[in-house]
Amino acid sequence: MKKDVTVEEALFSLGQEVIQVLIKKGSTLEDAEDAVSKTYDTLFSMFITLKQENLRPWFFRVSFNNYIDLFRKRKREMEYTAQYSEFRSNLIHEPQDFWLIIDSLKNEEKELLWLKYYYQLSYEEIAVILDTKVETVKKRLYRTRKKLKADWEEEGWI
Repeated sequence: MKKDVTVEEALFSLGQEVIQVLIKKGSTLEDAEDAVSKTYDTLFSMFITLKQENLRPWFFRVSFNNYIDLFRKRKREMEYTAQYSEFRSNLIHEPQDFWLIIDSLKNEEKELLWLKYYYQLSYEEIAVILDTKVETVKKRLYRTRKKLKADWEEEGWI
């Protein structure tokens, strides 16, 4: 480091240099900035143990490793999203058919499903709302889910 440059300026300059190298290697600006940002976090947690002459190569290596980790994570997320989308498209062919099956349920069954899955209430809370026993709520929900599954199988969704 030059004597007239502060540590902050040197680190900022180093970060900008790494960002430019990552962009030239095919990274997006956001990914390069994320990798460098994570490197800054690591650097500040171990700043005392680094020596000035090792800082530049260390910073580049850690930034590249952070970018590779980020790239792999995004790749896994994209694969998961593609698998999930394929699963959903196989599960439900057309949304209106799904709602027709839901609409074919009795009002009490629809109410149970709404309370449990839309409002995410516990069995105990549903029992209080419906003024019934917890075991009754569990049995009714079990029967409703079983009925839905049978309807979905009949439609060829499962």
